[in-house]
Amino acid sequence: MTIAILGAGAIGGSLAGYLIESKQDVILIDFWPENVETINSSGLHFTTPEKEFHIPAKAIHPGQMSSLKEDFDYAILAVKSYDTEWCTQLIKPYLKPNGFIMSAQNSINEETIANIVGWSKVIGCILLFGAEVYAPGKIRQTSAYNKMLLGEPSGLITNRLEKIKESLANSGEINTTTNLWGERWAKLATNSMSNSLAGITNLGSSEIRNNPKVRHIMINIASEVVNVAYNLGVNVEPIGHAPAELFANAPTNKSAYKKVVEYMTAYTQIVGGGRPSLAQDLSKGRHIEVDYLNGYVVNKAIEAKVDVPVNTEIVELAHSIANGTPAGISNINNLLSMTNY
Repeated sequence: MTIAILGAGAIGGSLAGYLIESKQDVILIDFWPENVETINSSGLHFTTPEKEFHIPAKAIHPGQMSSLKEDFDYAILAVKSYDTEWCTQLIKPYLKPNGFIMSAQNSINEETIANIVGWSKVIGCILLFGAEVYAPGKIRQTSAYNKMLLGEPSGLITNRLEKIKESLANSGEINTTTNLWGERWAKLATNSMSNSLAGITNLGSSEIRNNPKVRHIMINIASEVVNVAYNLGVNVEPIGHAPAELFANAPTNKSAYKKVVEYMTAYTQIVGGGRPSLAQDLSKGRHIEVDYLNGYVVNKAIEAKVDVPVNTEIVELAHSIANGTPAGISNINNLLSMTNY
C-alpha cells in the first residue's frame, strides 16, 4: 500500500518506521524543514526498549505535495489535534477513490475528519505507547510497552482494518476493536489525567502516578471524563487496565479509590519515565493541545449535563503556564482543595 503520514514527529515517525520495515511504501509529510532534510539524507533512527534500528525513508514539506505522482491508499494523521481540519483538507485531493484517513492522534477527531471526507473514509487508531523526538530524524520510545488498537466508527471489523493490522504486525501488540468510541474515551481519560498534569507540575509520567497528591487529582479528572462519557451513552473501556466504573466512583467510594490506586501503581511500572507530549510542548513554548483533551471533556460535559470543575480548572492552569506562569507542584494546591484532599 501507498501511505502518507502527516506529521513526522514521535508518533508519525514511529509508525513510519514500523510500516517501512514491513515493506510498505510510505511518504512522510512534515512541516519542520530540518526534519525533512535529515530524514531524506539519513533516514529515520528509531530506538525502542528492545532494539535500535535505522531505516531509509522519504519525506516532503507540504509545499512539495504538488509534485506527487501517485495518490495514496490511505493517510495517517499524526499531527496535533488543532491541525486536524486543515491537514485533512490538505491530503483529501491526494487520496485514491477508495482511500481513507486514519487518525493516530490524541483526543477524538474522527468527527472533524468525517465532516470533510465522509464517515466511510475514517478509521481510528489508538496508540498506547510513549515516544519523543530528541533530534531531527531521531525518535526514542519512552514506554516499556507498545500497543495499538484499530477501529471503525461503525464498530465493524473490516478488510481494511485487517490489512492495516497485518502491515503493522511487527510494531508490538496490535488489535482491532468493535468499540472505537469506548477506547477513544478511555484514552482521552488517560491523556486528560497525565498530559496536562505533567506539564502543570513539571513532573514525568511515572512521577505523577507515584505522587499521592497528583494521583488524587488524576483520579478526579478521570472520574469526570468517565461520567461525561456514560451520560453520552459511551461504554468506556478499561483505563490503564482499571475498569472505567472504578474511576467513575472513586472520588466518593473509598473501596473504589483504593483499587484505582492499586491499578495506577502497577501501571506505573510499564508507563516509563518519559514526559507526555503536552508537557514537552509546554516546556518548549509550543502550542498546546489542552483544549482538545481536558477542554474536549469540558465542552462535551455541557451536552451531557455533567459538572466537570477539575477539568475546567486544568484547562485554565495549562493556559496560564503556556502564558508564562512557572510550572511546579504548587500549581495543584487549588485543585487539592476542590477535591477535598
